[in-house]
Amino acid sequence: MNEPKVAIYIRLSLADEDTGYRKVESDSVQHQRMLINDYLDHHPQLKDAPREEFVDDGYTGTNTDRPAFQAMMKKLRTGELNVAVTKDFSRAMRDYTEMGNYLECVFPFLGVRYISINDGYDSDDYKGMTSGMDVVLRNIVYASYSKDLSIKTTTAKYQMMKQGKYVGSVETYGFKFHPTIRNKLAIDEESAAVVRRIFDMALAGKTTSEIARTLNEEKVVTPGVYYRQKHPESRRFQKRKDENGWTIANIHNILHQYEYTGATVGHKRSKVSLTSKKTVLHDKADWFVVEGMHDAIVSKEEFERVQELLTHYQQRKKRPMNYPLRTIVHCSECRRAMLRRKGANGYYYLCDTSKYDPHATCDRSKHFEEPDIERIVLNAIQHILTLYRKQADKENSLRLTRKERMEDCTAEISRLQQTLERYQREQLRLYEDYIADAMTRESYLKRKGKLADEIKMTEEQVSEQEKLLLSLESQANAQENPMKALEAVYTDVDTLTAEMVQAFVQELYLYPDSQVEIVWKFKDLIEPLLAESQEDQHDG
Repeated sequence: MNEPKVAIYIRLSLADEDTGYRKVESDSVQHQRMLINDYLDHHPQLKDAPREEFVDDGYTGTNTDRPAFQAMMKKLRTGELNVAVTKDFSRAMRDYTEMGNYLECVFPFLGVRYISINDGYDSDDYKGMTSGMDVVLRNIVYASYSKDLSIKTTTAKYQMMKQGKYVGSVETYGFKFHPTIRNKLAIDEESAAVVRRIFDMALAGKTTSEIARTLNEEKVVTPGVYYRQKHPESRRFQKRKDENGWTIANIHNILHQYEYTGATVGHKRSKVSLTSKKTVLHDKADWFVVEGMHDAIVSKEEFERVQELLTHYQQRKKRPMNYPLRTIVHCSECRRAMLRRKGANGYYYLCDTSKYDPHATCDRSKHFEEPDIERIVLNAIQHILTLYRKQADKENSLRLTRKERMEDCTAEISRLQQTLERYQREQLRLYEDYIADAMTRESYLKRKGKLADEIKMTEEQVSEQEKLLLSLESQANAQENPMKALEAVYTDVDTLTAEMVQAFVQELYLYPDSQVEIVWKFKDLIEPLLAESQEDQHDG
């Protein structure tokens, strides 16, 4: 074996995090580090080997989608490191089938020695043989334990919520974690002053857009930016840009937070399943609300008065008319929906982001006349329908040719798939020869790389043929093409309607130079028509 270079991998389970308190590293991470380094310090072969540490703090072990784990695997693949050490199998992963794949295939192929300290496992002890049923069984236990632990952790958190304990991993804006009492919030004077002021402005009759504009003018940092300033070591809110100011949504979110009255509110949302990252929102009737669990920023009376004002404001809004471009017009600068306003000469569109955010790049003085936009959209749709009719005429005359092409395409896919199967069998024989020491690692890697290139090229050819076949089948089955039905309905329509727009257009973006970008529905059908039209114009 080459000179050993050790990768120390440490993972803290999501279920092991210290609820309610932030730490740069948890005791669990420190314990794993000490255990592994002590083991290496007393290992006769590895005590003097260089070490590099990889830590995933707060990541689940049920999959390998972890930044530090992937960084470690990259260095193991390139040969920069060739020994991987974990506290136990579950630190690497809890999926026993995936763990078995790494033990039997991935690590041996990379020439990596893997050690699991608490499991007494060292891959050097299993050279030339499988890793043993004890390893498989142990990983099955870890996978089952992970699911059981998730259920118990969720149940425990629900119980704590019902007791009024705060179990969130992030403090609600306006609060901080209590310095001495676990699972309790305390007022953060700096951010609480902003919350108090937002409620005061709402009680004074200011709208949410006016409140947002005031805070942006005074350059008050948003909750996301404030959190990053207080916790620079955290990964949260890293995608939030500093220049993104307060919005109506920010203000609405704060004005609806019942926690500001001194209550804890839990069970607002939960995961769809143990293995899913998606969450579902719960009705207010299902929330766990416990009054008087921390100091209040606003009184209950003030909170309720603000809710009445917000409800009253919503009820005053007129129901939007069913005009053709409703809900699809967006600003190209901020990508937000544009407002429709009535002027002396009719309706127009404008972006009002700069109304409550003076740092926005959108030009609020730029107006887009609705008739002009409607005319552009109508002409574009009519152009699409004309192109489709021309294509349909060609298709009718080429139906027999298409059938022959489909048969040729099917035969080519069959041939390529047979080639793929041959390559895959050769891959397996190659690996068996390598395991049996019938060839050197260098020869194996060279031939494997060549085979991988051939497989990739063949798979791409299969993909191209399948796309072609799919396209031919779609064209052959004209009744399945939605454009046929749309062409029949709208071919003679010379006035833009809401139904027509909804049938063809997904979104519309208006640019400062008055250009219009149309995002089409059925892009896979419409974009080829446009591309072919441009090619014909170029050839002409």
